[in-house]
Amino acid sequence: MTANNREPLHLRRITCEGFLRKDGLIDIEGTLIDTKHRDFQLANRLLPAKEQLHQMRICITVNHEREIVAVQASIEHSPYNECQEVEPFYQRLVGMRVDRGFVRAVKEMFRGTSGCTHMTELLAPLATTTYQVIWAEDGWNGIDDHDSQQRASPLNGCHALKVEGQVVKTYFRQELEQWKTKQVVKLQSLPKAKATP
Repeated sequence: MTANNREPLHLRRITCEGFLRKDGLIDIEGTLIDTKHRDFQLANRLLPAKEQLHQMRICITVNHEREIVAVQASIEHSPYNECQEVEPFYQRLVGMRVDRGFVRAVKEMFRGTSGCTHMTELLAPLATTTYQVIWAEDGWNGIDDHDSQQRASPLNGCHALKVEGQVVKTYFRQELEQWKTKQVVKLQSLPKAKATP
């Protein structure tokens, strides 16, 4: 669409960054900023155009196994002062591992009045950023099975990197052969079905 056909109303910016700390841990920091392009009447005040309606930040510190060892949550701009009361709630993330099921678990943990909708939304891109940073820093091993609960590899984790796809067959032949061998061993270790007379 051309700019003549529409008028901007709302802008949400989400940024995520990864930082290697001197102690070897990794900080994954996410920021969410909402602005309106027009003056916006809140229940308690008039928000001028392009002033932050929301500005939230979460920094999770993870080890190289993707376990969260520290959390900093801050609400820098929000419609109401009460919004900041949820900042300490996000300490519940400490001890969790960023792995399959993480986003589902945190949505349940912080649903409704147990958290902030926008801070909780920020956790999903923080999780995928964690994978990107850790795999780039530490590398990864092989191909995950479809039913694996832990993600050790980006392979078999999305459509483009599926084991039967062209990208894996072309660029990850060694990993594919290792995975196929593992599947054969798995099948051979299954109990044999008894023949029925």
